[in-house]
Amino acid sequence: MRSYSLAAALVALPFITPPSFTRATSELHQRDGDMTIAVTNHYGAPVQLSFGVNAGFPGFRGDPQPTTLDKDATNTYAVPSGWAGRINVGKVDHPDNSKIEGSFYGAGKGDIDVSYVDGYSVPITCSAGGKVLSGCNIELMDRECNAPDHVSAWGPDGKPALCSNGMRGSDWGPPSAFFAPCAGAAYTFPKDDMANVGMITETQISCCIGTSCDPSPRQHKRDLRPNAPSLMPRQHKLHRQFHGK
Repeated sequence: MRSYSLAAALVALPFITPPSFTRATSELHQRDGDMTIAVTNHYGAPVQLSFGVNAGFPGFRGDPQPTTLDKDATNTYAVPSGWAGRINVGKVDHPDNSKIEGSFYGAGKGDIDVSYVDGYSVPITCSAGGKVLSGCNIELMDRECNAPDHVSAWGPDGKPALCSNGMRGSDWGPPSAFFAPCAGAAYTFPKDDMANVGMITETQISCCIGTSCDPSPRQHKRDLRPNAPSLMPRQHKLHRQFHGK
């Protein structure tokens, strides 16, 4: 996980204007054999997107930069074979935002999931072939973000914009009360592997932001008792890459 020392960074340094967010465009830079990830914003307000790529892996086509995705807008990103990375999504740009994660090694060897392991900012579900693969469309910010979790960012309206996940260091969970409604649908702790269906054959992925998006059939389907046996005791390789497990 990232760590920051803002106090040290600000000593004796001049003010630096932060990078501005551009409006999302539909330029794809797609090539034959790529996988595409279409991101649609039904959240009811603009959201911020930023992009990450695993070290040593090829990046998104066109090297997209942090951008604003307007209400009801869709932007589509193409990735080549060999890609592994993520799209951070939130009301403000923050490393603990909700994430779309994926990898792609050619047709029939793709993978996609929604992760709230770092934190939750907005509800997301991802689909392919008319079926929800991963994610949870519940607005968790309607709940109290209390210990072990904490609010780490506020939106332009002065309301909490992000709840950072206090269970990110607990491989097998259980999820905190804040994240529990989405356990098994989106990743809520590092080995919450019911949130991932494994390899998929589709190369056109659709991810939807908002409570009106199609829900995962796994929402509220998991035994949340702390000592309950795992319903799918497997460790997913892709999520180990993202979270160092």
